[in-house]
Amino acid sequence: MIPTTAVFNQEKNKLANQPIFLYTIHDYDGGGNNLYFAEYPTNVVYDGITYLTFPISHEYVGDNSQGEIEYVSVRISNINRLIQYYLETYELRGKKVTIRLVWANQLSDADAHMDHVFYIDSYVAGQDTAEFSLAPKIDILDVNLPMRSFSRNYCGWKFKSSECGYGGAETACNKTKSRCKGLGNYSRFGGFPSIPSQRVYL
Repeated sequence: MIPTTAVFNQEKNKLANQPIFLYTIHDYDGGGNNLYFAEYPTNVVYDGITYLTFPISHEYVGDNSQGEIEYVSVRISNINRLIQYYLETYELRGKKVTIRLVWANQLSDADAHMDHVFYIDSYVAGQDTAEFSLAPKIDILDVNLPMRSFSRNYCGWKFKSSECGYGGAETACNKTKSRCKGLGNYSRFGGFPSIPSQRVYL
């Protein structure tokens, strides 16, 4: 759960308020420079940063019933070809994007905000708009969670690694329980023998 301040919660719960979405594309040029846009009729100065007013919007940021963060589409005007220039000049895939929610009457409070952090997965530019597909960092790196596979009968450790712990003369291991027992190293077996099998015993 994203922590928020009392002021932020007070503004969020008002029947009428003035939410503003601020967008930051981090290190877009590889030189540490950022792009700042505001979904607002005028430029917005928040926490010492000027966000330029720009036709930009995004679909709702949320999670599904499994607690997984969904992809988010950000649409931004390309009529003046400014965004087209950035897309053609720089490699933006994988760049960090922060979508910050603030309130028009609380811009002097640097803590009254909530951030959602994503990374650019893909983008496409048309004549009038450019659309970015944002994803969690894990998806960008194509990393599986959990990092290990769970097996009853096979060890997940690399043979003779620090996790394996075997220091004998043998040079190969087929990662089975029987082999691990034969090597006298079963106490370091990297499988999960307690996982129930699908067999039914009568």
